[in-house]
Amino acid sequence: MICFPPIVHFVNQLCRTIFGTGFTLDTLICYAVLAAMLIASVKQLHYQIKPDALFIIILFAVAFAISYSFAEENQRYMFTDWTDFAGNPAYLLFIFSIPGYVFMRYITDYERMFEVCRYFSVIAVFCSLGSFLLMLLRNRQPEYMSFSYNLLFGTIFSSMYFFRKKKPLSLIAAVIGVVLIFLVGARGPLACFIVSLVICFLLSKLSVSKKIILTLLFVTIGLFIMVLWDQILLAMKNAIDGIGISSRTLDLLLNGEFFSDSSRGEIQQKIIDGFTLFGRGLYGDRVVGDNHYAHNLFIEVISQWGYLFGSLLIAALGILIFKGFRTKNATLQLLIFAFFSSSVIKLMFSESYLTHNAVFFVLIASCVNALDETPVLPAAAEQEEPAGKQSKYIKASNRYG
Repeated sequence: MICFPPIVHFVNQLCRTIFGTGFTLDTLICYAVLAAMLIASVKQLHYQIKPDALFIIILFAVAFAISYSFAEENQRYMFTDWTDFAGNPAYLLFIFSIPGYVFMRYITDYERMFEVCRYFSVIAVFCSLGSFLLMLLRNRQPEYMSFSYNLLFGTIFSSMYFFRKKKPLSLIAAVIGVVLIFLVGARGPLACFIVSLVICFLLSKLSVSKKIILTLLFVTIGLFIMVLWDQILLAMKNAIDGIGISSRTLDLLLNGEFFSDSSRGEIQQKIIDGFTLFGRGLYGDRVVGDNHYAHNLFIEVISQWGYLFGSLLIAALGILIFKGFRTKNATLQLLIFAFFSSSVIKLMFSESYLTHNAVFFVLIASCVNALDETPVLPAAAEQEEPAGKQSKYIKASNRYG
């Protein structure tokens, strides 16, 4: 669910390159495969659902129904068409986002999930690279916002995996991902990636003295880059122009507009001025913002849920994430950091938590899992081991704990 969009985009571009025109069957096939995976996963739940997962489903279902019924101006932002499988907001929320919470609550083998995320992250990055190259063959440029954010989790997780396991393939994937994000040009994903690097650095097992030395080294390199800033930018601009690639990020840096808010401030102020005690319902920020979402998680939540419930939800989210950060399970902690960097940080700049943001709901479920400080071993590890031997899961726990 988290790494699926880059795969779909690659299949789309492959079909467009082969058939020379728009081809929708590939998208339907990809989403049919995802639906089959979801159904297979549901069977593994043994038709039981945890109370908190049921609460999340009911909460959003009731909020959606009330918003659709009593806020008519919200309706066009809530549901488009029954056949709009890839863009219908209702599908994006209830099929591709909230299930992330439900399934994550049943994950107990974090080591295995860590490895699965590694493989799918690498696949997502290389699919994005394939999409980019196929579009260049057709003299097209990707839509910078969606392309960059779809690539974000794979890039962040690959970098974190390399810091933990030192696998070259993960390093290659991380480098490819950040280069693609830089070339395509969305600034938010770059900020998220920098935050993830800071987290990796702080979590590293380096001594305090080595961290201080590296910090001074990075500061020195940063000052050197600042002195030659214009020359470096022009050299990079000439290099990529020479191979027929344009970079929105470089253009913004050269024009001095990299830190501009692209009118987000005006949109957010308009939405803030429309705050109410009980909120405007789901997607209500789009109505007040003249077809624009809030581009900020906190503003969006308060606009939709109101001062009263919105503040409570934000406070609960903050406490939950703080508890998740302090989990004693090192592997789960790293997963939480990866989910946090690619969801909450992202939602402070762009996108909405209601549209295709499974990673945000996976983050919340991971933090709920972390409330249980006692690691739950998979069934295979619970079997009695021969004397003098440890299960691979216990060894892994010792290694990461």
